[in-house]
Amino acid sequence: MGREVYFAEGPGWQTMAIMERAGENARLYCPYGPVAENLEAYTAAVAAIRALGEKHNVLFIRSEPWAPVAREDVAALGFFPARNLQPGLTWVQDLDKTRDQLFGEFSANNRNRFRNAHKKGLSITSSTDVADVEILLEMIRDVSNNTGMIAHNDDYYRHQAKALLERNACTLYVARHHDKPVAAAIVYESETTRYYAHSGSLLEARNLHPGGPMLATMVLDAQERGQKVFDFMGAAPADQPDHPWAGFTMFKQSFGGRYRAYLGTWEMPITDKERFAGKVAE
Repeated sequence: MGREVYFAEGPGWQTMAIMERAGENARLYCPYGPVAENLEAYTAAVAAIRALGEKHNVLFIRSEPWAPVAREDVAALGFFPARNLQPGLTWVQDLDKTRDQLFGEFSANNRNRFRNAHKKGLSITSSTDVADVEILLEMIRDVSNNTGMIAHNDDYYRHQAKALLERNACTLYVARHHDKPVAAAIVYESETTRYYAHSGSLLEARNLHPGGPMLATMVLDAQERGQKVFDFMGAAPADQPDHPWAGFTMFKQSFGGRYRAYLGTWEMPITDKERFAGKVAE
């Protein structure tokens, strides 16, 4: 997307940092990072990120720590809590079980729809053809038009698919009713984890429920690939039934799993502490 990206690592830690610029101001953003094994390693990672920020005269560092540390530890290093940019709570399914056990954790509706999808003329295919991102775009536009959801621009998804497919780091899925695409999704891949990233389906196909069989296929395929975790991404807290994410969280939870909580988003002032303090107060 045209941004500068830095990578650093040391004993027990690693991080990626993205330089984000707005006019004369700049910040370093470490999405879900730094990753560290313990407090000592996390402290070393923060020192490296801070040094990079000072070198480039950034206004502040934005971080989402992924380490066994407490909020007090993060604050003690000079960070302030900020509005979450990435989900601070997600829903994951552990795949280190038998296929029957995994399938048995799906809701009865999901099991039945997966088994009987072919009777409705539904088929689910996976793809690593970058051209198939256009099918996903068709689905996302339909969801946006019918729900008011604000999607990324089309080129964002195109750049994403191209960059990740070249690195074997994503897979596209398409659900078809006979020959017509009715739902699609993209998942991100690592050696250990498959992430449920973006998806959509046609409103006209809602009675076919293509999303259930498609997501079931993605979960079962991840297990077959030898991955250890399927991350459904953002989820609403259990005690907030009116949360805007409550509906699709229930859908994700119908495939079994558990919550995973993160420490959230934090920011550290670097070059203009008085100006930053005013920003935080606002």
